[in-house]
Amino acid sequence: MSTVHNCTTPEDGWALYSHFLGNLMIPIFLIKSEGDGERKRFNAEKQAQLVGNLYMIMRRMRANGHNEVADKMQQIIDMVVELDLTDQGAQNKIYDKLDEFDTSRSKFEAELAKLNAQKI
Repeated sequence: MSTVHNCTTPEDGWALYSHFLGNLMIPIFLIKSEGDGERKRFNAEKQAQLVGNLYMIMRRMRANGHNEVADKMQQIIDMVVELDLTDQGAQNKIYDKLDEFDTSRSKFEAELAKLNAQKI
């Protein structure tokens, strides 16, 4: 299983991006930053953890000669840093960008639709 420390292929890199975006942005959205300092600190820590992991994956792609993929991944990192992750609209923009760059999900859905059509 690939990790942020040993991923070498774009497929593994995008899978890890999807994993970290899903697992770390959801708590930020649910907790919100409004209110006490504890919530703000929690969200800041989760955002830093997210950016750090995404950055490590992006650097692994660049180190393994996948510069175009790394450039796309950097765009998502920039969005994570610049946008308010407590806003659902901002998170949707990030997920839309992920779907634009990582076509594996759309390919899977197309194959699934083809199989479902054959059953009819």
